[in-house]
Amino acid sequence: MNLLLDVGNSAVKWACFTNGTSGAAGHFMHHAGNIEALADAAWSRLQPADRVLVASVAGGDMDSALAAWFLNYWQVQPVFLRATARACGVSNAYSDPETLGIDRWAAVVAARHAFPGAVCVVDCGTAVTLDLVTADGEHRGGLILPGIEVMQQMLMQNTAQLRLSGKQPVATPLADTTEAAVYGGAVYMVVAAIDRSVADMRAELGADIDIVITGGDAGRVLPLLQGGVHHAADLVLRGIAMLAGEN
Repeated sequence: MNLLLDVGNSAVKWACFTNGTSGAAGHFMHHAGNIEALADAAWSRLQPADRVLVASVAGGDMDSALAAWFLNYWQVQPVFLRATARACGVSNAYSDPETLGIDRWAAVVAARHAFPGAVCVVDCGTAVTLDLVTADGEHRGGLILPGIEVMQQMLMQNTAQLRLSGKQPVATPLADTTEAAVYGGAVYMVVAAIDRSVADMRAELGADIDIVITGGDAGRVLPLLQGGVHHAADLVLRGIAMLAGEN
C-alpha cells in the first residue's frame, strides 16, 4: 500500500493506493496544530504503508515533522517528490524544473490525462495558481496570486480600523457591511483574474481551453466563474498517484 500526501500551506490531503485502487482518504488543517497529534489522528489506525510519497509546499519544518512521524511510527522514510523536466507525457515550462511547485506539477500531470485538449489548471488555496497545458502535453507556464484569505489579511494589516469577525459573508458586488465588502472584493478579484487569464490564454493559443479547478477555496469562486468549469477536489492526489506509477 502507498500513502500519498498533498501538503499545502494550510491543509494536508491524503489517500491510500494499492495496485492502482484508492482506499482510505482524508484531510486535516495543520497551520496552527501539533503535527504529531494530527498525524496520530489521521494515520495511527492504518496499516503501515510500503511507501509514503509526499508533494509538499509547506516548508522544511513541516516536512521534517512529517518525516519524523513516519520514521518513528512506521519505520518508513517518506519520499518528497520534486518537479522534473518531463513526466507522464508532460513537459515542464520552467528552465529550472524543480523550482515549479510540486503541487502545481502534480495537478498539471493529472489534468493533462483527464482532458483531451488544452487545459488551464486553477488551484485555489493560500495562493491561487494557474497553469496552462497544451493538447500535446506542453506546460506553458502560468500565474501565482494571493488567495482569498491572504488578500483579506493584507487589508487588515494595512488598514487601522478594519477588523474582521472570521465569519464568511456571501460574496456580492453590492455588500452592505465592511466585512462583506472586504470578503466580496477578495473573491471577485480572484474570479476576475481567473476569467481574464483564461481569456488571454485562449487568445494566445487560438483554441478553446478546458478549465479545471481544485483547492480548498474552489467552492467560493466556482459559482462566479464564466463558462463551464470542472471541479476536481483530488486533482493533486491524482497527479501524485500518476507520478508514483499508481495509474
